[in-house]
Amino acid sequence: MFFKCSLEPFHLDYKILKKFVKSCHWRYLRKYDLLGHHGLGWGFAYLSENDDNLVIKRDITPIYHADWKSLTKIKTRFLLIHARKTLPWKRNLGNVHPINIKEEYLITHNGIIKNFPSKTLENSKLDKIYNETDLDTRKYLCSIINELQEGHNLKSSLESVFKGIKIGAGANAFLFNSQSCNVITNHKNNFNGRHHTLFLSKNHNDILVSTTPFTKDAKEIPNYSLIRIDLNDLNLNLVKLEF
Repeated sequence: MFFKCSLEPFHLDYKILKKFVKSCHWRYLRKYDLLGHHGLGWGFAYLSENDDNLVIKRDITPIYHADWKSLTKIKTRFLLIHARKTLPWKRNLGNVHPINIKEEYLITHNGIIKNFPSKTLENSKLDKIYNETDLDTRKYLCSIINELQEGHNLKSSLESVFKGIKIGAGANAFLFNSQSCNVITNHKNNFNGRHHTLFLSKNHNDILVSTTPFTKDAKEIPNYSLIRIDLNDLNLNLVKLEF
């Protein structure tokens, strides 16, 4: 997954997009990834050029077989893309990211979260989604929104959620809406030392955050971080998560 945001409308660089699609393909073999593909659907979100509303699209087709080049035709200040990797029998368009439960934020998630606690949420709609979904990402989003609705800020909400769950591969995520994009890192190393992580590159006009470094100046984001990016002015605020 990755996103780019900018002060001025842009067309996504084809070279960056091609690198991302290549990283999703089964032929992109890596010693830390035996399956090596993200072929169970993909989705994207962007701010419309005219009114800055979020546009969300999802496709069950593997991104490397889809018309991914058309993404370079979109002119926007914010574009986010996620390709899904899961078990083949869990192929489901409804679980393709971004996940939207029609609350304050949408989410894309990289990794696996285990052992969400059994609980009843105060908001009946959130409670129904939380207790009926089989998707960890949707439970993750419900948990965060529930904490926010109880009056906590995002930092303390995430810290509370992380105290109650067990991290598998990771809970790295982009939590976003039309005003901001929050970058969350919380991951573990897998059996051979490779960890799921995120990289950030920034200049005075734009910010790029991705699971694979696409630029030479990309820096790895420290684990247990929350970075809030204001999409209107690119103001960036990083805090350390403690739990």
